[in-house]
Amino acid sequence: MLATELRSDEAGLKTARAVTLLGALAACLWMPAFWLFIVVYALGVLLYLTQRCFIFRPTARRYRLPASLRLEGIREIWLNSADGEQIMSWQMRPQKGMPTLLYLHGNNCNLSNRLERTSRFVCDGYGLMMPSFRGYGLSTGSPSERNSVSDALMAYEALRQQNVAAKDIIVYGESLGTGVAVQIAALREVGALVLEAPYTSLADLVRHRWRFIPAYKFLKDEFNSVEHIKKVTAPLLIVHSLEDEVIPIAFGRCLFEAAKGDKEFLRVRGAGHFGLFRSGGWPKICAFIENHVESARQHGETIRKKEQIRREAAQGNASKLKNQASPGPH
Repeated sequence: MLATELRSDEAGLKTARAVTLLGALAACLWMPAFWLFIVVYALGVLLYLTQRCFIFRPTARRYRLPASLRLEGIREIWLNSADGEQIMSWQMRPQKGMPTLLYLHGNNCNLSNRLERTSRFVCDGYGLMMPSFRGYGLSTGSPSERNSVSDALMAYEALRQQNVAAKDIIVYGESLGTGVAVQIAALREVGALVLEAPYTSLADLVRHRWRFIPAYKFLKDEFNSVEHIKKVTAPLLIVHSLEDEVIPIAFGRCLFEAAKGDKEFLRVRGAGHFGLFRSGGWPKICAFIENHVESARQHGETIRKKEQIRREAAQGNASKLKNQASPGPH
């Protein structure tokens, strides 16, 4: 009887020791797992709260006045939002009968570093309304999808108040700005929509870049262009580089397939994400605009010919002055 009780006590003691050992082991494993969870959770919360710092990236380059860049006819104007923010914009009146570009920029912008584009717009007679989104350049406020769309709508309404006809407003979106441009064309009547290196949605782009992290599920800003473009009735041109390293051309093709109505797709070789405009894109964009916007069709070619004649005359005068200044034979 006593022996039986002793064996029972020994078995109970072994069981208690085993349970204690397993408990200690579980505690050793649980504590690191617990702290790992805390760290990952805190990191996730931090990334969620600061995500717009990664999406919207204004340039750190110094802003320069249009006059200092020798952009004749372009002036700074300020648009005052309903919530008290000030949106700085560049504006230029079109040459007689020409349409106006509502240009919606991409990242790394403060307007003055879009000199190559604005100088071409000036030379070819187009009007220009180019708002600097909140948080970019000299504009106040913080950038977001809602704020950027609001700023672009404000610029559109400013043009309409200046008696620019809706059919003479061409919405031109660049990279990040294409997500804003599609929404403007879906909400307002416009003459045409031009998208340079567009994406289907921000979620799709994030999912493409970080395939193994479900960060796209926690985005504050959707920029769901593939849905908004279904509501666009204006003629559409998508310009995309085959070698785009930032937004692959597959995004542009998918967006093109989702669009309805009159549309064209322009593929550019050897340009990358940042060289579309200078790699032969602009003349083809002009041709598209002239095919679909009546005012551009009537006046665009004439204005370009005049500008070409003026440039050739200026080059000829410069050559004459250089020859006159060079010393004669000794």
